[in-house]
Amino acid sequence: MFLPFDHDDFDGFMQGRSRDDFYCGILLGGCGKKLTAKRYLHKKCHFAHRPPVHCRRTQTGEDSADHLYIGQALQRWLHRQGHQKVNVSYPDLGSGPGGAVELRFGSGTRLIRVQMDRMSLNQWETIRAQFAERNVRAQWAYGPNSGIAHNEVKAEGRALRFTCRTEGGTRKVYVGTQHPDHTVEVTTLDECHLTDDGISITPHVTGEPPTNITADAGADMTAQLAFPIVPGRLAFTAAIPAEEQNSTGRRLYHADVQPSGSAMTRMRIALPLHAVPPSPHRLNVIESTAHLIPLTASDDAAEPSWLIEAVGFTPLPVRSDPRWPDLRPTQEPPAPSASVTDIHVRAALIERFRKELGAVALSHGLIDWETLVGTTDVAPSDITPADRVRLLIEVDRPRAGGKPVLSSLVVLTGDESGPPPFFTEVLAGLGWKAGLPAAKVADIWAREQRTAYTTAQSGTLPVAAVSSTTAGRPSDEELVACLKKQLEGVARQRGMIRWVTLLRKTGVPASAISADDRVRLLTAVDRPYGPGRPVLSCLVKQRGTPGPTREFDRVLTAIGWRPTASVPTAGAAWPVERNRAYAHFRHRPKGATPKPAVASSSDGLLLKLGITRASAAKALRPALIAAARRQVCVSWETLAREAHLPSGRVSEKERAAVLVAVDRPSAPDGVMLSSLLISANHTPVRYFADILRGLGRPHDLRPIELGRLRKLEQARAFAAYQEQDPG
Repeated sequence: MFLPFDHDDFDGFMQGRSRDDFYCGILLGGCGKKLTAKRYLHKKCHFAHRPPVHCRRTQTGEDSADHLYIGQALQRWLHRQGHQKVNVSYPDLGSGPGGAVELRFGSGTRLIRVQMDRMSLNQWETIRAQFAERNVRAQWAYGPNSGIAHNEVKAEGRALRFTCRTEGGTRKVYVGTQHPDHTVEVTTLDECHLTDDGISITPHVTGEPPTNITADAGADMTAQLAFPIVPGRLAFTAAIPAEEQNSTGRRLYHADVQPSGSAMTRMRIALPLHAVPPSPHRLNVIESTAHLIPLTASDDAAEPSWLIEAVGFTPLPVRSDPRWPDLRPTQEPPAPSASVTDIHVRAALIERFRKELGAVALSHGLIDWETLVGTTDVAPSDITPADRVRLLIEVDRPRAGGKPVLSSLVVLTGDESGPPPFFTEVLAGLGWKAGLPAAKVADIWAREQRTAYTTAQSGTLPVAAVSSTTAGRPSDEELVACLKKQLEGVARQRGMIRWVTLLRKTGVPASAISADDRVRLLTAVDRPYGPGRPVLSCLVKQRGTPGPTREFDRVLTAIGWRPTASVPTAGAAWPVERNRAYAHFRHRPKGATPKPAVASSSDGLLLKLGITRASAAKALRPALIAAARRQVCVSWETLAREAHLPSGRVSEKERAAVLVAVDRPSAPDGVMLSSLLISANHTPVRYFADILRGLGRPHDLRPIELGRLRKLEQARAFAAYQEQDPG
């Protein structure tokens, strides 16, 4: 809502409204409390808070709500373009809600993002890459103060710019195209249309050049007709490239096509060359500009065929949809199992292999690889050749005098005449010189078989009984434990460490660990993932940069981390997880058992007075609810006096513990009555972060972020108990 500055316009604005109709907007960074509209003759009319004033909103100019105007205008425009399900959000990028405007549509796979706040180039590149990894078709646009539009111009040749102007008592949204010469031509959204690439401005940003339908289809048109297709009403699947590809700027596909409410048929679809080829295993919906064109397939064809010309499509996340019941995507090929990459599965495989090979040695025989794997729950096709070598190396580690290489008993199916090709790699992994001559490898292979047979007869097998700490590289379980111990030390020192340095401290050369193994080991360090466990892999840094390793996003995905609105990318998650790790080990002595962030008992003055934490919380809660109903904040002294509890002599640790008990029944996402507690200068109390930590909420925040969070929770508490107020 926009309050006119002029007193004459003010009177018209107030018609039909009362002075109790206005609130400080939370989406503007405000407190959510009531405002009064002030009319002045000699200065600008404006809204004012009612005392007492505890609002920390910093932006109060006429452009402070531009992100809301832009989001509303784009949502209405997308509705006119045929997209009825549009989700609008205003992410907080550190300076309050509205650092960006995001509109998701097209089953959530399409996105328009208007960047309002300033952003570094690294952040910009990280978020763009994240969108690409999630297969989100994102179009970026920029507000007047984003400071990043020139990078878009450099990357794409142009950039969309949004701005708002005060017209007719409101803010009107304009959109324009920024060119490489820094000129910007603006127009309104009414002059724009939606293409597969996003917002297209006419005439400044044209869509794709018109296509010669005859040339695209490779056939003559029976009539000069092109029927427009309603976006979102037609789907296709089982698309395969057509054999004839004599089109200009288009690629032809044969596909099963069904309009909503009609029968399915097989027809051709023409898509731009730059479009991602449609998967035959998915349902694809045409949600952008498209036309149905009648064609004659060939000179002797009696019936006309049809061509759909589209600028793009949206794959659905499901394989069936009631709107198109006849469409049946082809079956997806089974994905290769990822179970072998799990450290616990690998350990079970190694133990099973040792046991089976011990039995083979006892019978003085050999076993082919497929038969060996068949003794487990894993299929041979699930194990890559590289995994096979790594598993067999682990079977024979550590090397020791007189200990046989059981891998010498493994052969390929139908070939027992000599060592298999992978045996050379196994020997190299066990410490033999790389690139041994074939004759030398054959001698070792035969000798190790004899050693295995002799050792088995003497009764010293299975080899699994041999300690893994006697020699060689430690087992995966031992290595994970060592890595975790080292990273905990790094967290206590609030530092970072390179992967090479970390491995050196565990006694393992970096060359022995591949990139995939690095992900697997760090994933094992950080499992299970949860709010009470730090992500230690965030402390492993990339050489030459202050950030994490390139594999950090893969580790996050493997342990079960999921993006949120406040932490949308792995790049954004890194500082959050780093600070969480530092806080987890802060003041915790080495080897100490983790304790709750807030003391589990009130072991100070309250306990000495015979007041338990539960009884203190029971007394404080009604006093806080009364404050919420009065829409006021309180100090600890006032609160304790109303609850008949001691005030000044109670330590901050005791206060935090009691307030955690007050809010814990509200669940992690419930109303925080403790947010109504403020210090003498109307800022969060010094132990507010301890309360957040005790409730399992994000707490490693800067003071300004803590203040903003407290105000947000205060507004929620006021709103919750205002609704329950019988008056």
